[in-house]
Amino acid sequence: MKSNKQRRLEIRRKRERRKTCKAEQARRPERRLAPPGSAPVSRSNLAPYNSYGDPPFVRRGWYEDQDFTCQGCGTEQTWTAAQQKWWYEDCQGQVFSTAIRCRTCRLNKRIRDGRAQPAAGQIATQ
Repeated sequence: MKSNKQRRLEIRRKRERRKTCKAEQARRPERRLAPPGSAPVSRSNLAPYNSYGDPPFVRRGWYEDQDFTCQGCGTEQTWTAAQQKWWYEDCQGQVFSTAIRCRTCRLNKRIRDGRAQPAAGQIATQ
């Protein structure tokens, strides 16, 4: 049987080992390289999010093309890395949101809701 002093010493040694292992892992470069067509993530441009975890693209370090099925028309669409970067960083979209509608269905929904923007060059008369 070990004394409390011996047990505390063991615990301290294990903690130190874990601490050095984590420090070594943090110093190593990312093993997985960004695929072609991806866009890097700029954390400082993201909208603030109060969460204990980061979204997958932040942990990964880049945006990847995502395939999705449009809820309006059911067609297969791709949400490109450039579109994601624009949505999350330029428009300050919520980081845990994803695309669910294609461009045509989004426009049709805006028209139905009365939120459609007039086309450039058109003057609204009343």
